[in-house]
Amino acid sequence: MQHLKVSRFSKSGAYLIDDDKNEVLLPNRYITDEMIIGSFVWVFVYSDSEDRLVAITTIPKGFVGDILSLEVIDIVENGAYLNLGIPKDLFMPSKNPSKLKIGQKVVIKLTLDKQNRLIARQNLDNYLKKLNINSRIKNVDILPFLKTDIGFNCVVNNEYFGVIHNNDINMKINIGDNIKGIIKKIRKDGKADLGLVSNINLAKNIILDKLSDSVLKFNFDSNSKEIFEYLGISKKLFKSVVSSLIKENKAKFIKDSNGNFELHKI
Repeated sequence: MQHLKVSRFSKSGAYLIDDDKNEVLLPNRYITDEMIIGSFVWVFVYSDSEDRLVAITTIPKGFVGDILSLEVIDIVENGAYLNLGIPKDLFMPSKNPSKLKIGQKVVIKLTLDKQNRLIARQNLDNYLKKLNINSRIKNVDILPFLKTDIGFNCVVNNEYFGVIHNNDINMKINIGDNIKGIIKKIRKDGKADLGLVSNINLAKNIILDKLSDSVLKFNFDSNSKEIFEYLGISKKLFKSVVSSLIKENKAKFIKDSNGNFELHKI
């Protein structure tokens, strides 16, 4: 965002200037009664569909240099367009756009192309830093960006590379989810092995929401894969949360007609 001064008005809107007297148009729809010549306005400046610089007062979902998750809103032959929260959609080049789906979240680096236009880049490996093996960073923000055979490649604290291994995943996660985690180990190559912070309250809400509609045909002997597929949490976390709910007198196991225990809400 830039703090620019109102220089003059026209039929199309207000022209704003920076310290070097460069002008940019703020269209009429963004003008308010408080704007007068000489007043300052916080604006976001970008190139419109005709490559003209234009100012808007809307705050975009990200700025140049940010790594963030955005939604695919259109797919074309050489890439896709993403929703950046401004009138002009953000282009993301892709060699395999057919693999993308409208509504899908993708994690990108927001940068500029050779013509100084905003563009999204998916090859995050080229942008992420390696951690110092002696780093003391522990609690981190995690943004998964690629599913692999061993787990998820992730952005750590918006700048580092990390991996969540399958055996460290205790809740269902998706590409583009913002997750709290920990660094378990920093490898010699500077990549971090990550762990998830168990969100007991979130898991409780998931189970109680399911119990509001019906009973849960799961118990402590149920198949871990079925629990994960239905609730999105690990069997270990399921047992911990259900034990807590039983102690809090919010749920209980009752035998069904076949003699199997199922979970009921109290």
